[in-house]
Amino acid sequence: MPEIDLRSVMGEFATGVTAVTLNGPEAHGITVNAFSSVSLDPPLVLVCLDHGTEAHEQLQSGDADGYCVNILAADQQILGEHFADMAEEDIDPFDEFPTMTAETGAPVFTESLGYVDCSIHEAVEAGDHTIYIGSVEAAEQLEDKDALTFFEGEWGQLS
Repeated sequence: MPEIDLRSVMGEFATGVTAVTLNGPEAHGITVNAFSSVSLDPPLVLVCLDHGTEAHEQLQSGDADGYCVNILAADQQILGEHFADMAEEDIDPFDEFPTMTAETGAPVFTESLGYVDCSIHEAVEAGDHTIYIGSVEAAEQLEDKDALTFFEGEWGQLS
């Protein structure tokens, strides 16, 4: 069987981009494109986090017990880059961009397209990632702007 280059193959799947923020003792976030609705009744969504990330460590240890999925607009690419450790600029997004909190206390970027604020419903280990299924505590559409996308390793937008 030939070696599988799953990262390259998955790069052919265009995705939206989210900044997942945590409700831990210090503001923290991570860029995630593995985000999906799981159920409408009850309302559940999922994010997948690599075991080698600070976000996974905080959720696994219980330092954080909730997360907010911020759906990024095209003009928020710097947030996607920052939380993916791809940014050339050194910024503190929690100081430089307006935020609020919803039910869980995780930061919500108020200029994003929308957010889904979740408490942890279940965590399922799968290979080198954990699937965090969240019970939706609050969700809101915020802005009507172009969406940020990621395809073949490049940032883009969907109008």
